[in-house]
Amino acid sequence: MKQTLLILLCFFVFSLNKALAQTSISKIDSLKVAYSNSKTDSAKAISLINLAIEYRFSNVDSTHYYQKKAEKLVGNNLHVTAHLKILKATLLRDAAQYNKALNELEPIIPKLLSKKEYKLVALSYRALANIYHQSGEYSKSIESHLKSIEYGKKINDRSFTAHAYVNMGFVYFDIGDYAKAIDLYKKALELFTDIGDEVNEIAARNNLSGAYAKTDEYTLSIEHAKKVLAYFEKTKQERFKSYPLVNLGLAYKGLKKYSLAEQYFLNAIKIKQTNADYKDMVITQTYLTELYLVQNKLEQAEKVAVAGYNLAEEKSMLPQLSDISYVLATVYKSKGDFKKANEFLEINKNLKERLAVTEKAKEIFRLQIKYETAEKENQILQQQAKLTNRNFWIFGLAALAVIIGLMGFLFYKQQVLKNLRQKRDNELKLALQQIENQNKLQEQRLSISRDLHDNIGAQLSFIISAIDTIKYYVKDQDENLIGRLSNIGSFAKETIQELRDTIWAMNKQGITIKDLESRIANFIEKAKQSQSDTQIEFQVADDVSEEEVFTGIQGLNIFRIIQEATNNAFKYADANRIEILISKENSALQFQVKDDGKGFEESEIEPGNGLLNMRKRALELNSELQMQSEMWKGTKVWFNVHNN
Repeated sequence: MKQTLLILLCFFVFSLNKALAQTSISKIDSLKVAYSNSKTDSAKAISLINLAIEYRFSNVDSTHYYQKKAEKLVGNNLHVTAHLKILKATLLRDAAQYNKALNELEPIIPKLLSKKEYKLVALSYRALANIYHQSGEYSKSIESHLKSIEYGKKINDRSFTAHAYVNMGFVYFDIGDYAKAIDLYKKALELFTDIGDEVNEIAARNNLSGAYAKTDEYTLSIEHAKKVLAYFEKTKQERFKSYPLVNLGLAYKGLKKYSLAEQYFLNAIKIKQTNADYKDMVITQTYLTELYLVQNKLEQAEKVAVAGYNLAEEKSMLPQLSDISYVLATVYKSKGDFKKANEFLEINKNLKERLAVTEKAKEIFRLQIKYETAEKENQILQQQAKLTNRNFWIFGLAALAVIIGLMGFLFYKQQVLKNLRQKRDNELKLALQQIENQNKLQEQRLSISRDLHDNIGAQLSFIISAIDTIKYYVKDQDENLIGRLSNIGSFAKETIQELRDTIWAMNKQGITIKDLESRIANFIEKAKQSQSDTQIEFQVADDVSEEEVFTGIQGLNIFRIIQEATNNAFKYADANRIEILISKENSALQFQVKDDGKGFEESEIEPGNGLLNMRKRALELNSELQMQSEMWKGTKVWFNVHNN
């Protein structure tokens, strides 16, 4: 009977928590509104899972309906998947399919840990603990509860920790360690009180009340039961008052205050009858019968026990029928009616046998499930072995293909490198050949320039000297002859200067803007000596780099065009001011000679050799000579050079 009372009291402990968790219409309505307002599939799925949980104790069909609806929206979202797995595992636990429930939960925990989803890890371990508890694996249940508490503390959720203490207390209560159960219930109560969770505080107090009754600490049991009763009276939750009333009845029975115990039991039975809680009603009738037996109130004991027996028989509640039949046998034995006592003892014996068969059938069913699961696992292992064997060949062939591909790739890369080396060698040979050709060309240029300087230059210098000698002897005898000799001397000097300019260009591999500046400056200085009345300005814009390089021919052509344009301004423009400007014009360099002379109409003059030579040199520079002249306003000559 002691074992029976333990099971019955445990039933009270669970019943109160389940009753407090019953679905409320307002909560379901709010969840349906949340589902309708959800914008994403993940949010909709969470709302559906919560709806399934709310319907768990009131409408199992609705629970499964919302579960299946949520499964269609899960996708690859780990958070939603974990919530759904916890729900499915809980429903499988309710159906006593423990292995399937464990298989739902165990694979998801490592994934959650890798993502540091500690709240979901804690919830998963709590669900695991409840599965182990219900299947009778108490040590595993406690181990899972401890892990649940560990990860619950990581998220700093005291409400979660408190619930974990309550659940672990149930396990210790079941295995008869009431002191440990009390310690856990007290911890839960302290947390619930501290965070202001009054509903769960009441549940924890009711659990404590039942546990204190088991350890004969009746005063403490009564203290907590009265607080629970006061809460239900204040909140007008009449149905739930039966739970603390039963605890008060048990406590006062233990204190031998039988009239108080009787009153509490009768009030509890009345509430349970009103709410059609027939199972609880029979259990309480059993307690009341035992109370009357202690007081030797045999008639009242018989009346209550018979009523409980008839109700249990009507509702086919075999465990309750077994317990109350034994109590009835005790009643009739106390009354001296041994015939009826034996009849009810026989009924009790038969019921125990039936219950044992039922339990054995359940055990066989569990073993069958375990066997079938093992068979399936064995088949899976065989399939995996076949797949492994097949995969071995696939991987082997794949590895061979990779090796062949790698060798081919290496051969290809080697060939590419060989081609690149050969290409570089050819480019190097070509570059060396070009350098050699340039060196030869430079040597030829130097040789030509030396010949020009040493031979033609010397001859022109001799002519100038001879002319000066002739002019000295002739003196003033023939002015016409002296004039002609002077012209020839000037021409020879100009020829020497042009020869020097040509040699300058030939001796350079590249002519920079800086070189041109220097050459033009020399030319301007000499021009000023013969044209002192004309002001000449030479300017290079700031955005023009002095290191800009041209070939020798390009540099010479640029210099000659500027020289010719400047000389024309000296000779024909009667200019007071001549400007020479080098500037940037988009991506080209612009060379400009501008004067403030008398100007001319190009259509009215015949182009001489100077102008034709300038145009020709501009064409050689891939450019075009531009001229703009206005009568008495001056002339501007310019050309652009794209130096690539």
